[in-house]
Amino acid sequence: MAVYPIALAYEDERGRVFTADSITFFDERVTARDVVVSGSYAARTTIGWALGAGARGIISHAAGVGKDEAGISGLPLAESHGIPAAACETMSARLADGASVYEGEVGHANAPAMRLGIRPGQPVAEAARLMLNAPPGRKVSIEEAADSQIHTLEETPNGTIYGSWGIPVLRAIREPRPRDVFVQASHCGLTLSATVIPLRLKGVVANDAGRGKDDSGIASFPVLDAEGIAAAAVAAMSARIGDVMSIWNEGVVSVHNETAGKKGVRPGITAKEAARKMLA
Repeated sequence: MAVYPIALAYEDERGRVFTADSITFFDERVTARDVVVSGSYAARTTIGWALGAGARGIISHAAGVGKDEAGISGLPLAESHGIPAAACETMSARLADGASVYEGEVGHANAPAMRLGIRPGQPVAEAARLMLNAPPGRKVSIEEAADSQIHTLEETPNGTIYGSWGIPVLRAIREPRPRDVFVQASHCGLTLSATVIPLRLKGVVANDAGRGKDDSGIASFPVLDAEGIAAAAVAAMSARIGDVMSIWNEGVVSVHNETAGKKGVRPGITAKEAARKMLA
């Protein structure tokens, strides 16, 4: 099994603070004494992953907050299990960059986090250290975090459109899929390109996550252009990040890469239309 990079950002007698570009990089290296800070969005699916790892505190990215506050929907989930969780303010940090989130600013916090003294406007690094005062974590099994399904959304003579929630599903695929397009529940940051390129997909559609600092929410676009892979992002307010069926059924394209543009993808069209054009 591949081991993905995590970094030690802080340590004292209470425990450790780790950062990672994706929340799905956290694994058995995380203990009940540790706090995790990730470049992922703070939805139910991603926060559920960190709960499964047993972290005592969780900080991720607000991802534009978005439709139905999906970008921070994991905060009440963590609260229901007594775990402090927070999300950095969207424009204060880069998506898919755990070190940047650690240097960002708190935008949202759940009740257990606020009881520890965490507040909006506070440096994330300070918030993470305060979370070391929380009770030890415990592994919580959350169904969304274990969703490994690949949904067949549409089959055509030119290929198939599939949907999945996140990176773990893509990296579990062992063979190239050069006739297919994937609709992803996640953002279009750099972590997306690392999993899409080996699959040689025709294209990918995901969420722009409010774009974030340095347009990091769509940072995969030029990388995918270089590989001839079409990419488009739906507006965060048009569809719920972390919910692939919302991206598929409700998403409206806000931005795309050059390869997608050559296939007729334009801002304002639906995610369904964009995916179909990518198959042509």
